[in-house]
Amino acid sequence: MKKLWLLLLAAGALTLTTACNEEDDGPVCPVECSVPTTAEIGNSLTIAGQGFAATAEIALQSEDGTETKLEDPQISATGYTGTVPVTITPGDYTVVLYQEGIWEIGAITLTKAADKECPVVNVVLPEAIRLNQALEIAGLGFSEDMTVSLENTSDKARTELTTALSSSGVSCTIPDGMKAGSYNVILTQGIYEWVLGENIPAAVYKRLAGFSKKVVTAYEGVTLEALAEVLLGMGYAPTMEEALKTAESFLPMFSDSEEVTEYTFTYDADGNPKNIAKKEFYEETGKEWFSFTVDGNKISGTNNIFEEGSDDMRSFVWTMDKGRVDQAAVAYEKRENEYVWVYDALGMWTGVNYSSDSPYMLLAYDGGKFLGSEWETMFTYDAAPQQNAIFGIDIAKLIFSLQSINIIESDHMIAICLNLAGEPSMALPSTLKEMDGSTPAITYAFDNDGYVSQIDWETTGGKDMLIGAFDSNSKTTYTLVYE
Repeated sequence: MKKLWLLLLAAGALTLTTACNEEDDGPVCPVECSVPTTAEIGNSLTIAGQGFAATAEIALQSEDGTETKLEDPQISATGYTGTVPVTITPGDYTVVLYQEGIWEIGAITLTKAADKECPVVNVVLPEAIRLNQALEIAGLGFSEDMTVSLENTSDKARTELTTALSSSGVSCTIPDGMKAGSYNVILTQGIYEWVLGENIPAAVYKRLAGFSKKVVTAYEGVTLEALAEVLLGMGYAPTMEEALKTAESFLPMFSDSEEVTEYTFTYDADGNPKNIAKKEFYEETGKEWFSFTVDGNKISGTNNIFEEGSDDMRSFVWTMDKGRVDQAAVAYEKRENEYVWVYDALGMWTGVNYSSDSPYMLLAYDGGKFLGSEWETMFTYDAAPQQNAIFGIDIAKLIFSLQSINIIESDHMIAICLNLAGEPSMALPSTLKEMDGSTPAITYAFDNDGYVSQIDWETTGGKDMLIGAFDSNSKTTYTLVYE
């Protein structure tokens, strides 16, 4: 029994040889072959020869003895062809054949391909990356062994993402703590990498949950007698006695005041707008203002507090295209209008036309910074203006919609708040023009994700809006909440 065991060990030792056609008294390699001197990693390697069995396998053995087998073997009467795995590193290797034993059939140097073609085609990336949502990349050719990373363009630091193949490509989970900025999207497979997208902006995505506008107004020098003097001089009353009586009814309008209007937005499970509640400064509780229904590319809004006899908007229907309002059918009490929303080459909303293409409203810009209507500039900007978060609403247009009379309609303001009015202007104006002609400076506060959370400006030494005779000071504050 001991003799048989020694014979078996000896037979095993003879199965590893050093050449295909070594002439000695031991076993002979079953194939005659020729191994090329070099090959590129990730590309095919063909070993010409005869005698390869259908079950033959070829491995590449590194200097430390680690073996990596060729992938996707194709065996014919004239040779053996396989793919050099992309996971292998460049260097010198021994080519080993597994067929009726183990045979060293040659030596080869593996090099990195100078221009390796990306294995994924028809890649589609979002224009901006939402850091708190999955990054969906469409494309054909993604595989389980590929990795996707975000490379910060400022410091080149990389973060590898957790990936899962999807029906359209790959879904990537972004880890918590990624900072807003600009990123390259890198695909890696083995020793190769490809840039799928460059300089893509990224930020935490939030939508507007609500905002309020508060105006605190104080008047100076308004007494009963002073008001009566002004009214008498303006011809509101023929005598001082009558002017005093008229002033008594006017005086409450000059009391210091605080007016707050609040808007609250809700969304359905699919992220579509559901309703907007509105609370006027004279109301104790808010009311559902507009409610929405979504049907394909149509979004309909119904005014739930429409008052008969008013010229307010009763309802509207938007036709959407590319995530923005393309057309609007608007119903009032006794009329209906068809509008076409117009955008420039950058996707900025430039106005609204009647269906006849005649302008209804025109908006103006300067290098992507929103100025106001085509007829009057409302905003100015610093040379390097402050910026809102990339997914934030257009702050300048929000202010414009609530400070302008008979220019921005209800559906315009709603589209601005829902970010459905084209590409928002991210630059934040430094001053605005009030209705009394003053141009106060605007200050901003931001949350941790770069979204504007508060807007303030003050007007001092202005004139009252009623008769323009008394000095008034006011402070306007917008407070924005996101989810």
